[in-house]
Amino acid sequence: MAASVVTGTELIPYTLSTWVFMLHVDGVPAADAGVAEACRGVLEATDESTGNAAGEALVDAVRGLIGDATPPEVQAAAAKLYGARATGTMGTGARDERTARIRKYQFEHQLPWLARVWERSEAGAVQPVWLLVERVTDVVRAADPNPWNDVDEARLLPIDDFQVLWELDGCTSVHLA
Repeated sequence: MAASVVTGTELIPYTLSTWVFMLHVDGVPAADAGVAEACRGVLEATDESTGNAAGEALVDAVRGLIGDATPPEVQAAAAKLYGARATGTMGTGARDERTARIRKYQFEHQLPWLARVWERSEAGAVQPVWLLVERVTDVVRAADPNPWNDVDEARLLPIDDFQVLWELDGCTSVHLA
């Protein structure tokens, strides 16, 4: 895949595809046959060229689910992929309740989830971005939203900083129940 950094709403299909792929690897296949097949293609790739093509096929399949919405509707796409299991209740309640809920989810399910936060881009614009949350301790480990490119974009955020950025967006999230 391209080595350039994709930002803004253009990054959403990549972040969502990475989440879907991680869930697939964790034994939670998507209900959409094309997306599930693309995930299998990534897993079965034996060389970089085949892997890149499979990764692009996955992003294209997810992009097809998102449609032309601006910004893309991640919750609706997640519902198409995982039905009623896809929910956005991780961010309800006070900060300490959210933190407890996150840790309980992490302990019980050990699955990644998505959180939308507000951040300043390198160009200086303040905008919402979707983080693929892998692990929460005293820091939030956000996965590289596009692991198929050559740019390492994994991030660590102190939990309090993450909570503030998340609260700016009203604690929007998507996870599997």
